[in-house]
Amino acid sequence: MTDAAAVFAAAEKAFQAAYLDSGQQAVYRIAGRVIALKFASSTLAEKLLPAFAHLEPAEDAPADLTICCWDGASNGVRIVAPELEKGRGGLEYTDGPIRVAWGLDDPGLQAYKAECQVALFWVPDAAKLAAWEQGAPFRRIFHWWSARIGLQLVHGAAVGTGVGGVLLVGRGGSGKSTTALACVGSSLDYVADDYCLIEPGLHPRVHSLYGSGKADTASIARLPRLADAFRTSPIDQQGKSIIFITEHFPRAVARSLPLRAIVVPRIVAGPTCRAVALTRGDALRALAPSTLFQMPGDRASSLARMSALIRCLPCWQLDVGNDPDAAQPFLAAIITGEAPAK
Repeated sequence: MTDAAAVFAAAEKAFQAAYLDSGQQAVYRIAGRVIALKFASSTLAEKLLPAFAHLEPAEDAPADLTICCWDGASNGVRIVAPELEKGRGGLEYTDGPIRVAWGLDDPGLQAYKAECQVALFWVPDAAKLAAWEQGAPFRRIFHWWSARIGLQLVHGAAVGTGVGGVLLVGRGGSGKSTTALACVGSSLDYVADDYCLIEPGLHPRVHSLYGSGKADTASIARLPRLADAFRTSPIDQQGKSIIFITEHFPRAVARSLPLRAIVVPRIVAGPTCRAVALTRGDALRALAPSTLFQMPGDRASSLARMSALIRCLPCWQLDVGNDPDAAQPFLAAIITGEAPAK
């Protein structure tokens, strides 16, 4: 079995050599923490930085997490897949505070060393980077890091106002992305459509991680405000088009909001839109499975954080009909506590 410390040390050394030749850095605030993204590949930077363009820059602050990014095509450094255990979505190995993962469908190395809060991200060729990775980079790294500091990366969308926000949860295809994207350009702010960071506690918050949004052809047809934005967007492996919201709607994204409720959207036929009170058990079943499936590792603590979040917030099912814009007044009423349960 591979020594995770040795894998990390060798890869970090390779990055440092490449960074000396052609390095650039971007620093942002995410959930009040400073994240430094170091690139030894200009092509990789061009591919990944648009997902973070909506965030607050933090150039002069010390980093709480540094992610070192490079690719083999830019500098000729090839990393061989280490011997790891078969995990969900790839190969994984944990050695105390060091985590290492290697993708199978999309080969590449991701590693995280908690002791120094440094992560590594390497792919063979930045020019061939998958569209889904461009829209939501470093998910595994952010999952490892956020769990370490008591935050939770969840598979969910979020929208809101200055009063607060709602977390939209459910399995893929449940309508959370379409419902969130329908709020872009409206009186509601967009926070996320697929992944966001949750800060649990007595006063929980949702933090934006990526400024991207994705939709399939059927959903785009229901989002006329975004039709032009999606027209020339890249397409991921699931056939969904990806846009970066602030490129088209500069003021549409909120970076962080206090959470007021959990909402489980459900696509229904016809024009009807209605909100129905939901049990906390049903809300947890809508949130937890897809999050745990997509973010393996730390499952017990992840489930505990999600359960604590559900316990402290009201939960709703929102039936969304043919016009997703009709959901906006219901979401606004849920945020202010004025939604009637039907």
